[in-house]
Amino acid sequence: MATSTIKLYDLKGTRSPDDKLSWSPNTWKARYLLNIKDLDYHSEYLHFLEIPDTVRKLVPDTAFPTVPCITDTNGQTIQDSRKIALYIDEKHPTPSVFQGGVGVHFFFENWIMNGLSRRIFQLSVMKMFPLMDEEAQHYYRQSREKMLGTSLENIAGEPEEHIGAINNDLAEIDKILEDYDYVTGDKVGWADIVLASMLKLAQITRPDVFESRLINQHSNIKHWWERMEKHANNSK
Repeated sequence: MATSTIKLYDLKGTRSPDDKLSWSPNTWKARYLLNIKDLDYHSEYLHFLEIPDTVRKLVPDTAFPTVPCITDTNGQTIQDSRKIALYIDEKHPTPSVFQGGVGVHFFFENWIMNGLSRRIFQLSVMKMFPLMDEEAQHYYRQSREKMLGTSLENIAGEPEEHIGAINNDLAEIDKILEDYDYVTGDKVGWADIVLASMLKLAQITRPDVFESRLINQHSNIKHWWERMEKHANNSK
């Protein structure tokens, strides 16, 4: 069914209708994208236990009923942040978040997901629980421990080790930002969206260390983050 605005399906940790805290890095990728494109959209927040049935209705052939999903104004639903980015960038090419270099942006995303992303998850995982109600906590623990084969406490490990590893990666990115406003050049792109989305999780779950121990340790990263925050509208 055609609508006048894009609908973004996001995650929430409780069943409260007032819970509109976006903290999933994957859904933040879609949110940053839509904000940068300045597209008209609104969010529908789904509890962990609402996601499978809702997404299967939207995307019947999906193997993994997860968010983000968007339903475009033409009624078409797209699932997965990369597929959403490719779809939106083709349909709304200005400003492009790939600038003709899709492979470079996806390479950077893979690099982030294989290192920095894992460390931020470990740093944040035990601090996610206050964002969830009891049934979401139970679901999250059960599903993640089954997937990862160990307890969340073991996954969390030693925070200081993760902070050090995160800063090592941020230091490498900081060098790039000496000469450019954004990770892949003078214009904001998908690489920036991916990095900012992971850092959003740390900002929300670990405010005790996010600025003092991470962002503020790298002057170029700090200024880049301030630029990215202009695209972090969470009110739609």
